[in-house]
Amino acid sequence: MRVLLNPRLWLMIWLGAGAGALLYVIASAALSAKVEKSASGPSNAPVLADPNLLVGEMADFVYAASARVAPDETFLHEGREVALADFRGRVALVNFWATWCAPCLKELPSLDTLQTDLGGDDFAVIAIAADPKGPEAAGAFLDKLKIRSLSLYADPTLAMTIAIGGASVLPVSILYDAEGREIGRMVGEADWASDEARSLIKAAIASTARR
Repeated sequence: MRVLLNPRLWLMIWLGAGAGALLYVIASAALSAKVEKSASGPSNAPVLADPNLLVGEMADFVYAASARVAPDETFLHEGREVALADFRGRVALVNFWATWCAPCLKELPSLDTLQTDLGGDDFAVIAIAADPKGPEAAGAFLDKLKIRSLSLYADPTLAMTIAIGGASVLPVSILYDAEGREIGRMVGEADWASDEARSLIKAAIASTARR
């Protein structure tokens, strides 16, 4: 009985219980933070959502509700298959066009200018001809339009075009961050050499650099 009333023994019991409770709280907090990060981390959160950028030529650009990862389907470049994963490390504006699409052909020179002015280690324009006629026909149109900075990419089977959600209307332009996550997209023609387009692209580059 005297052992149970020993003050030192009680002190050791209380200290042990307190330490156990503290460890439990720390472990619970760590687990909660891990779950929260998994549920709402960078892979799911929108990359960019500044409404002030959606003006002028970019008024019809629509931000992605979540950062969807670019599809794995391949397309052609100089006779070999490539994928959007090959462009990781750079913000990419992926444009789908066709030789029969008049708005696409009108839009291509502005994309060429955008690539000339901003293309480099941080950004690239990837203009993909979503056209069963194949790369030779697409290349002839690029030559006719005097496109100099855009490389020729082609999707004659339309596999890539279907993978991004299809395109009942062309052109379609999708902006991806440097990790291949969709920032947003625009259906229809735009002047990609405009100040509004440049502001959006520069914001995308800055936004992904901070993540």
